[in-house]
Amino acid sequence: MADKMGIEARIAHFLRVSEDPAATQAERDTAGQEAERLLAKHAIDRLTLDVDGARRAEREPIERTTVPVPGGRSTVSLDVVVGLIAAAQAIGLVAHYRDRRVVDRCSDDHHARPCVELVLTGFRSDLTLGVPLLESLAVQAALAVRAWWRSDARHRLIPKWDAHLSRCAFVQSFGRGAAARLSTGRDQAIADSSAIGTALVVASREAAVQDWVRTNVQTRSTRDRRSFSDYGRAPGYAAGLRSSGSAQRAVTG
Repeated sequence: MADKMGIEARIAHFLRVSEDPAATQAERDTAGQEAERLLAKHAIDRLTLDVDGARRAEREPIERTTVPVPGGRSTVSLDVVVGLIAAAQAIGLVAHYRDRRVVDRCSDDHHARPCVELVLTGFRSDLTLGVPLLESLAVQAALAVRAWWRSDARHRLIPKWDAHLSRCAFVQSFGRGAAARLSTGRDQAIADSSAIGTALVVASREAAVQDWVRTNVQTRSTRDRRSFSDYGRAPGYAAGLRSSGSAQRAVTG
């Protein structure tokens, strides 16, 4: 069925499978791998790399959009977003976050729910492709940390706060693992491109987005002062890499 779809519909189809809790882990991994391969190839192929095409690309609007990741202070929502920022950077977007985990009932809308907002800036076409991928990765991170935590009965013996920090470390590292495989896929798509100057055009677009953010967006640097153990980092990173086929196929502790 997927072969009969257009490429963007195929990407959406594989992303849906990659975040389907009813699918097996192998099915989710394979679907995620195919979605990311198609996305990287499509993102590069649609760039017109002659002089006129580069000028048209420069006139494409740079926009901002927000992806909310629900959850309050007792959840891993902030750490999921920190990981997603690395993944967003790997596909040429500039990202930061807004911490909305505590809802102010006096100033916020009464329908507001605790969340962390992933704010993405990029060319419109890059956002069109990248946002569904990042939304899917947020779901995949939640599925992966749940599967990892349930995979070992000894996890129930870990003190509550240490357990929370381990899950936070897992989802942060999941995003970094995903970023590593996305960077590899993007670099391969650029290398496979038959057009001369592909890498230069891609680098020029990234620089243009970064310049736009420096001019138009006020952000402040923050450091997460929580002290993580290394317990969740390695399995989280492996889970983030896994659907590329270059890492172990099972999440281990």
